Amino acid sequence: MATTYTQRAKLARPGPADRNWNVPLNANADALDALAPIGGLCVTPAEIPSSSLRVQVAAGRFQRRDGTVGVFAGTPSLPLAADSTTYIFLTDSGDLIASTSGFLTSSHVPLAIISTGPSNVLGVSDLRVVCATVGSDSRPFLTAAGGSTNDGASFVLGTASGLKIGTAAAQKLGFWNATPIVRPGSYSQAYSASSRTLPAYTPAVASNSFAGIASGQGGATYAQAADLNSLRSAYENLRVFSESSTQLLNALINDLKAMGLLG
Repeated sequence: MATTYTQRAKLARPGPADRNWNVPLNANADALDALAPIGGLCVTPAEIPSSSLRVQVAAGRFQRRDGTVGVFAGTPSLPLAADSTTYIFLTDSGDLIASTSGFLTSSHVPLAIISTGPSNVLGVSDLRVVCATVGSDSRPFLTAAGGSTNDGASFVLGTASGLKIGTAAAQKLGFWNATPIVRPGSYSQAYSASSRTLPAYTPAVASNSFAGIASGQGGATYAQAADLNSLRSAYENLRVFSESSTQLLNALINDLKAMGLLG
């Protein structure tokens, strides 16, 4: 019977009456070993069976924390400590690390946990995570180099510590294509009262001229008490509105200061 092949990986399936089964079986082993999810970044003893305190780490590709893809060239011989548990991983920049104190808490690519005896490798626990999604349209974050969000995107912020943009006043920030600048210098508020409410302004329109002296009284023209009271009322309305505007401005400055947008 003719050799058939599996649907996905196209592995050979010799027929019952075929000879030299070793040929397709060896080809299957090589094909499987070449698959990235199986052979990529695979950690194995340097010899089978193990006769030394060394492991081999295969070449492979991995996803960095910024979404880009890194390439590890592989190493044929990585020395380990005797009678220990060793954690094998790649740093985000692609450096191979063998640590007896555990994995990093920062970004890294876990590969395996190795147990050793006095002179050889006792066991390998494979910890690789394969088939990660990459690409600018699939990452739930912006890369360190910047990028674009989807139209209508929103960011959910924490309610405990929240989000901070910029960690120093000298770092530059700009909005709506404005040239980024450092945080402006501090504002001085000698008048410190503030309010987030601006009352309505009640104008007193001077539609008529002063009436002058009362009818039948002699002497030079002068303002009557009603004229002065009307003027005083208009002035007071203007004073209250100006004070309210200043308090509203103070509140705005205080809020912008609290957010770090003003000094």
